[in-house]
Amino acid sequence: MLEVTEIAFTAYPARDVAALARFYSETLGIAFDEPYSEKGVALYCEARVGSGYFSLMTVAWMEVAPGSCASIAFEVADIEAAFATLRERGVSTEEIHVTPVCKLGSFTDPEGNKVTLHESTVTP
Repeated sequence: MLEVTEIAFTAYPARDVAALARFYSETLGIAFDEPYSEKGVALYCEARVGSGYFSLMTVAWMEVAPGSCASIAFEVADIEAAFATLRERGVSTEEIHVTPVCKLGSFTDPEGNKVTLHESTVTP
């Protein structure tokens, strides 16, 4: 039987990998490793988030346009506080949706990729 146990990585396409890494660092506090570069152009970088990786790759490597990929969801402890911080940093957010098991809401990064923040409301 096949069993998926965790997310290994999620990769987003970017026209400018270094600039998009700075955006995520400044807005969400995600610390990226130094980008892999060729001829002075950042092609790939990744950040460890929990047990997985969030990666940014140049559009030439992924052969897809920014904003055309599925979303990633980052877990946060307090989505209302997280959204307030994003708004203070100039990021437009969608409304927070409340479900029986979570609260979630999204914003769009500078490359057009959708990013979701998720707060579990289920007690383990």
